[in-house]
Amino acid sequence: MRMNLEASGMIEFFELLPQVCSEGVYLLDTKSLKFLFANHFFQSEIFAHSQAKEFTLDSLSALVYPGDVERWEKEINKIESLQLNEKREFVTRFSIPGLTYIKWIQFQERLVKIPSLSDFPLIIGFANDVTDKMVSEENVKEQIQLFLRLFENASVGMALQDWEGGYFRINDRFAEITGYSIEDLTNLNIKRANGIALTKEELEYFNILGDGLEIGEAKLTRKDGRKINIYRRTNTFRSSSGKLDFFFVLLDDLTEKKQIEAYLLHSQKMETIGNLASNLAHDLNNYLQPIHVFSGLGMEELEQTNETKVDHSKIKEYLQKIMMAAQSARSMIHRIIRFSKGVESDSITVVDISAIIQSSIPILISDVPKGVDLEFSFSETSLYAKVDPVRVSKILGEIVSGSIFPWVKGEESKGRIVTILIHNEDIQEDRILVQISLSGIEAPLVTSCHETNRSIFEEDESRWSGIQIIARYIRNWGGELRVENLGDHGIILSIFLPVSEKIIESDWNASRQKKLGEGSTWEFLQSKQVWIIEDDVPSLESLSMVLALKQIRANLFTSSLDAVEELRTNVPDFVISDYRMKDMNGLNLLRKIKNLNQNLGAILLTGNADGLDADNLVSEGILVRSKPISVEELYESILLSFGFL
Repeated sequence: MRMNLEASGMIEFFELLPQVCSEGVYLLDTKSLKFLFANHFFQSEIFAHSQAKEFTLDSLSALVYPGDVERWEKEINKIESLQLNEKREFVTRFSIPGLTYIKWIQFQERLVKIPSLSDFPLIIGFANDVTDKMVSEENVKEQIQLFLRLFENASVGMALQDWEGGYFRINDRFAEITGYSIEDLTNLNIKRANGIALTKEELEYFNILGDGLEIGEAKLTRKDGRKINIYRRTNTFRSSSGKLDFFFVLLDDLTEKKQIEAYLLHSQKMETIGNLASNLAHDLNNYLQPIHVFSGLGMEELEQTNETKVDHSKIKEYLQKIMMAAQSARSMIHRIIRFSKGVESDSITVVDISAIIQSSIPILISDVPKGVDLEFSFSETSLYAKVDPVRVSKILGEIVSGSIFPWVKGEESKGRIVTILIHNEDIQEDRILVQISLSGIEAPLVTSCHETNRSIFEEDESRWSGIQIIARYIRNWGGELRVENLGDHGIILSIFLPVSEKIIESDWNASRQKKLGEGSTWEFLQSKQVWIIEDDVPSLESLSMVLALKQIRANLFTSSLDAVEELRTNVPDFVISDYRMKDMNGLNLLRKIKNLNQNLGAILLTGNADGLDADNLVSEGILVRSKPISVEELYESILLSFGFL
């Protein structure tokens, strides 16, 4: 009786279990493929649209998502081959009428034998709605696929590195930029792990990772040895425990970008050079005008020799005018060359402030923006101060270009004027006042006391503003800078400089001329073999004529190769050579000659001494002189070469 009661309870339990289970429970006849039993899950979750009370496997198959039909049919066909008590599990998508989304159902089945119900095996199964889980997994898969597509097709190089630096994935662009395939990088990493030395260039690929975030531009060597400019970004990824997991490296080739930037910069430079050349041509014409006129007058005066007596005073006056024009042109050219250098040491000397600013006008005109007018007022008398003339030109250029005080733009840009006045200060005659008035600028409220009065030993110069650096230079020259605001768009910069005495050259020149005129000195030089090598014929002839005045007959060469050929039979004692020549530059030529004559005296003439170490060359017995060289400077250099000075 007790056994019957227990059996009855178990039957009730198993009858109640499918009804309270949230998952689907079913019993399938493998012969007829009909559901002998199915709980409420099927009616509520799958067949809610149907009024039928009984369901078959065919009615369930009709709801299978088209993309899963083939796989579903394979699972149905497997029923015939299932072994008793064999378990199986699969997931299928269903398109349920009335639902806007696909439902994922997971089936778990077992083949069993229940003789009281059927002579054929039955399938006991459980159906579970796993839509949320599968959608999440699908989203993850889609995101992974999306990332992989982005990774592989990115326009920049991408790579994944393990915590030891080894590469385990790179995209095509990374291989294109670096020239290395993933196999190449793997082989390099194996070598590195085995202690085989890598080159410095190869190690660059294992040093670009860092701890944290690393961003910046750098140089990288491709597999073919070519250096490229790159932008790199390295991100560190860590596990939930904080342990370093892997690195994500982003690499972009900046070579083309740098080339474009260089091209644009070159275009800007060429435009600036064009503007500068135009203004220089104007000023050079001004210098050439008196040379042309007074040389013509001198020739005319000499041609009248047969008719009248030559007026030597007029000839001398004409020659002085020509000399002044030539010296002005020479000074301007040398200043432009020095101005163009990126870095130079300060060269403080006593100069005429008005002359310095006048010679800087072509440069200032090229620096000033369009629409800004320049006005100048110079002192009628020469005002001398001890300054660095090139630095003065650069300071003026910074001011007028808008680097210190930006020029206003738009409708307010009208009336932009720079006025530069040079005169003695009315109150103190021992000071020169250079007053720069600017109208139409974005002028900040500054005063000389608050912004410019700082120690020259205070902090790093790179942290100073432009006006403070200018004040520093002026103080180093013994001067003072004052700043006065004129409303919102105007400012006056007053630069006070102490007056310096002009260097008196006449007495020194006279004493030097006396020494130069000593007959024994020049007679000694007349016995030496002198060469002049210059590929410009007028310059060659002018140097020859200057030496001829001292009865020195020089051998003339218009080509460095001609001079080298002459070395086969003759070796000179003294050489004057141009630096820049087509076949061989003058310095190499002089060194070649010095190999044959260690006591060679030499003068190297150049229009631009960039790249020449004049001090070291003096130790080699080579004097470097700037072109054009004056008669006095040439004579002095010759005597200096032979130790007479």
